[in-house]
Amino acid sequence: ARTRVALYLVLTMLPFSLLVPVAGPLLDRFSHGRRNVLALTTGARGLLTWVMAGAVTSLGLYPLALAVLVLSRAYGVARSAAVPRVRPPGVGLVQANARLNIAAVAAGSGAAAVGAGISALVGSGWVLRLASVLLIAAAVLSLRLPAHVDEPVDASATTALRFRLLHRGPLVTGPLAAAIGLRALAGLLTIFLAFLLRSEGASGPLVFAVVGAGAVGQLLGTTLAARLPETAGRVLGVLTLALPFLACLGAALTADGVWVVATAATTGISVSLSKFALDAALQEHVPTRSIGTAFARAETVLQLAWVVGGAIAVSIPTTAALGFGLGAALPALSVVLARQLVLRAP
Repeated sequence: ARTRVALYLVLTMLPFSLLVPVAGPLLDRFSHGRRNVLALTTGARGLLTWVMAGAVTSLGLYPLALAVLVLSRAYGVARSAAVPRVRPPGVGLVQANARLNIAAVAAGSGAAAVGAGISALVGSGWVLRLASVLLIAAAVLSLRLPAHVDEPVDASATTALRFRLLHRGPLVTGPLAAAIGLRALAGLLTIFLAFLLRSEGASGPLVFAVVGAGAVGQLLGTTLAARLPETAGRVLGVLTLALPFLACLGAALTADGVWVVATAATTGISVSLSKFALDAALQEHVPTRSIGTAFARAETVLQLAWVVGGAIAVSIPTTAALGFGLGAALPALSVVLARQLVLRAP
């Protein structure tokens, strides 16, 4: 399966290939019409999914699906850029992002259950048609957001075509380095654990425990982020790196099932927390005229880190000591990366 997994890793980068050169600069250029951008990226997906409903058995489904994925990523960037302008008073950016994520996950889970039922009853085409109706309704709601979502028009401002994410200060590059290392760890463990559990003939309960621990860890990380005070940034950075490092080290030394489950849980918690910390850093410390480009590049870098982690898992022997040892090294390397980015900053 390694060749097919490697192909999957390459394909996951396709939506991001258009995000940095196209979507990010466009979103920055039209920041004074952010509500229109949110409506466009949502409504266009609604139109595309309606067309997809009639093409579920043809090859035309795939370019349509790619376009939907690109628009979805662009919408996520625009939404992240809008959060600082609509968050309630007294709510930190980490909390606001986490609460928004909780709402999205809850709505998505409910919609997935409804979609599964509709697909079983009347076919997948009607799932896409229902999605189209919901997306077009969401586009209308985007236009009804408060006017202050849009940035004021500044004739003297220029678009951030030369923006360099890695040249920002340590308040941005620190969370970025932590998120890169943890996302690479997530990619490594996702693929490596699948190979390891299968090659060792792991029992059903252990497989369930590992998968469940990863999902619960992400949920717990989101819940914690929604409750953390705004001043908890430094402690948050230490915890997100220390927890998976210790778990991977224990799994590398013992190969015990408890430590294997712990790696999945701690990585889920840390990846979730680090992403919210990075989003908050970008929203607070990146100039408004560059926020779209910043988020587009950050999302692409994080996805590339996940792919690199997965590629490492594909290329190494399936031995617990080696896999988890490399996993323990990734959080440590992110500390080194953070230091190097600080030294390179102009």
